[in-house]
Amino acid sequence: MSKRQYTRAEVKELLSALERQCREASKLAQLAEHEASKHSFGAYREFRDKVGEFQALVILIEQRLRNLVDTRSDDLRDQFERLDTVMLALLVRASMRFFFVLSANPILPMGAREIFVAELRSLHDAHEKLQRPNYAGKLGTDLERDLETASLILEEIIDKAPSLLNFRGG
Repeated sequence: MSKRQYTRAEVKELLSALERQCREASKLAQLAEHEASKHSFGAYREFRDKVGEFQALVILIEQRLRNLVDTRSDDLRDQFERLDTVMLALLVRASMRFFFVLSANPILPMGAREIFVAELRSLHDAHEKLQRPNYAGKLGTDLERDLETASLILEEIIDKAPSLLNFRGG
C-alpha cells in the first residue's frame, strides 16, 4: 500500500491554519498572564488548549512535508519551522510569566496539580526540541534562559506545595 501524497496547496492551507493558531495563542497568553494575578487558571487552560491544537497541526504538517508530491519544499519547510519556533518561544515566555505571577501567591487555585504535571512535560519537550539541529541556535540565548527560568519557577512553586504532586494516589 503506497502512502498518500500531498500537494503544495494542501500544505500551504495547513500552514495558514498554523499561523492563525499562533496568533490566537498569543492573545490567550496575554490574557492568561493577566488572569493569573487573580488566582485563575481558566485563560491559561485555554492557552494550553490552543497550544495543543497547534501541536496537532504540527504533526499533520510534518507528515505532509515528508509525503509532498513536489520535491521543492524548502520554502514550506522554512515557513513551518519559523511558525513552530515562534510558538515555542511564546510557550516558554507565557509559561515563565504565568509561573512568576503564581509563585507570588501563597495559595494556589484548584486545578494546580493538573497544570503543573502537564507543564513539567511541556517544558521538557520544549527543551528537547531546542536541542534538534534545525532549531538549535535559532531561538537565541534569551529564550533558553527563559526556559530555564520557567523550570526553576515551576520547581519553586512545587516546593511550596509538595502535596500537589503526590503521585502515590489517594
